[in-house]
Amino acid sequence: MIKECFKNKDFRILWGAGCMTGIARAMEFLALSLYALQELGIPYLVTVIFAARMLPMSLLGIVIGTISERVSPILVIKNIYLLSNIFTGMAVILVFTDNFNMLFALILAFVNGITWVVDLAVRRRVLADNIKKKLLSSSLAMETLSNNATRLIGPIFAGTLYTLVGLTGIFSLQFIMYLLALGLIIVFKKNSNKDTALNSAQKNPLAIKEHWAHGLLNEILKTGKSVYSLVSLRMVLITTLIFNIFGFPLVSLIPVLGREKLLLSEFNIGILASSEGLGALIGALIIGNLSPQKYLSIIFITGVSGFFLGMFLFSYSPSLILAFISLTFGGIFLSGFSTMQGALVYQASTKSKGNNFGILVTCIGTAPIGLMNLSWIMTLISVDRTIQINVFLGLLCLLITIFYFFFKRSD
Repeated sequence: MIKECFKNKDFRILWGAGCMTGIARAMEFLALSLYALQELGIPYLVTVIFAARMLPMSLLGIVIGTISERVSPILVIKNIYLLSNIFTGMAVILVFTDNFNMLFALILAFVNGITWVVDLAVRRRVLADNIKKKLLSSSLAMETLSNNATRLIGPIFAGTLYTLVGLTGIFSLQFIMYLLALGLIIVFKKNSNKDTALNSAQKNPLAIKEHWAHGLLNEILKTGKSVYSLVSLRMVLITTLIFNIFGFPLVSLIPVLGREKLLLSEFNIGILASSEGLGALIGALIIGNLSPQKYLSIIFITGVSGFFLGMFLFSYSPSLILAFISLTFGGIFLSGFSTMQGALVYQASTKSKGNNFGILVTCIGTAPIGLMNLSWIMTLISVDRTIQINVFLGLLCLLITIFYFFFKRSD
C-alpha cells in the first residue's frame, strides 16, 4: 500500500512539501529557544515563543479552513508558504546584520504558526482529495510518520548548526526548506474540479465574500450544538483541551530543563529535543502495524496518561541518557493520543465532519493558555517543579473526565 502511495505523483509532491515545512518548524522552535536562553538569558521567553507559534491555531484554524472551502486550497497553501519564505528570509538578513530581536522572533513564530495551520487543515485535505480511497489510510499514516520524523530530524539539524554557525545557519537552512516546499506546491497540478471552482470564484468574488461572511457564524453555532449532543465527541474534545493546556506546553520546557538542570551543550539539547519525536515515530510504527480499530478510546486515554508519566520521569532525570529515555517513552504514548484523536472525531461525526475537525483544531489552539501559565509559574519556581505541578494538574483533570464520562455512559 505504501509503495502504491508513492507511485502517485500528487502524493509525492504534497507529502514532500509537508516534510520540508515540518523540518523547518522543528528547527525554528529550537533555534528561537536557544536564542532566548543563550543570547537573552530569559528562560520563560521560551514558552512565550511557543505560545506565539500556537496562537494561529486558535485564532485562524476555522477561518482558514472555511476560506479553503470557497477558493482553491492550493492558492491558500501557496500564499501562506510564500509568507513564510518572506519572513524567514528577513530573519536571515536580520541575524546577519545583528538586528534580530525578540519582537521579530515572536512575529516569525506567529507567521510560521499560520503555515502549520495550513498544513494541518488544508494541505492534508488536498492530499486526501488526490489519493485513491483504498490508499487513504496508508497515505495519512505516512503523513503521521513524516510529521514525527521531522520532529526528530529538525532539532538535530538545529542543534548542530547552532553549535557550528549560530542562528544564521539555522535560518538559512529553514529558508531553503520553505523555498523547496513552495516550489513543490507551485508545480503541483490542480485537477479540473479545482480549476473550475477557482475560475468561478474569480468571476464572482463578491459572492464568495458574502457567502463566507454570512455562513460562518451559523456553521459554528450548529457545530457547537452537534458536538454537545455527542458524548463520545465531547470526551475527545475535553481530553484534547486538558492535554493542550497541561501537557503539550511542557514540550517547550525540554530545552530549558536541558540547559538549566542538566547543563547540556547546544548539540546535546538538540539530541534531547529530538527524543520525543523519536518516541512518537516508534509509536506510529507500532500503531500502523497493529491497526487496533476496536480500542481507539483506550489507546487515546492511555496515550495522554503515558505522555504525562514520561514528562514526570523527565523532570527527575539526572542525566542526558535518562532524560532521553523518559522523553522517548512519553513520545511513544503521545503517538497513540495524536493518532486516535482524528480517528475518534471522524468516527463520532455522522455529518459536518469538516466543522467538527475545525473545532478540534480550535481545542488544539488552546495551548497558549497553558504556555502563559507556565511562563508565570517559572518565575516563581524551578523548571523541574513546574513540570511536576503541570503533570499533577493534568492527570487530576484527566481522572475527573474519565469518571464523568464513565458514569455518563452508565446512565
